[in-house]
Parts: sequence; structure tokens; C-alpha cells
Amino acid sequence: MASFSFDTSRFESPLVMESKLKKAVLANMRYWDGPVEEHMKHHAPWTDRTTNARNGLAAQAAKLRDAVYGIILRHSVDYGIYLELGTENMKARPIIQPTIQLYAPKVVGTLVRILDRLH
Repeated sequence: MASFSFDTSRFESPLVMESKLKKAVLANMRYWDGPVEEHMKHHAPWTDRTTNARNGLAAQAAKLRDAVYGIILRHSVDYGIYLELGTENMKARPIIQPTIQLYAPKVVGTLVRILDRLH
């Protein structure tokens, strides 16, 4: 999981900067959730039978806790976990973890560039 921390104490008005920072972080997550979802839907490594699993892939930006933001990747079908992890009779065909590995550096990189412009 990619993460970073940022010290707002070097700014003149930490409260104003904290508000701007939170808005910028959430906006960055919202910027990326569409491309992440599109990637999952176009690169899911299984053969469709009903397209329910592929169409049910989703990525959504969210504020998870007070100052914790992220993009939630999920399946909407109940058998999505089996596609990700496999079973005794079926090999795993993961899309969520590979997508995280591909996009986490991009999301964090964009955020770092935004933060560099704030000071």
C-alpha cells in the first residue's frame, strides 16, 4: 500500500493550509478513481460469461477517517473474491491487487506534485 505523510507546520496558516490540503487530497483521489475503474474493467483477466463480474468492478474515492483518504476498489458480485484468490478448482485471476500496484505510484506521484506547489 502506498502512503505518505506531510507536515503542514512550515506554512504560515496551518489551519487554512490543512483545509486546502484535505480538499486537494480528495480531489486527487477523485481524479484517479475513474481511470482505475476503467483499467480494472478493461484488463480483468477472466473470460466473461455474463459480464456481471467485469461490469461490477468499481473504484471510488473516499474519506476513510479524519485525515485518511483513499480509493476503494471492489467487486459487486459475491463471487469476486474467488476470482481474486482462486479456489481448489479454479486458479486466481486477480485484478484488484495488480491495479493497486500499477496505480498507487501514479496517485501518490500526482499528490506529491500538488503538495510541492502548496508551499
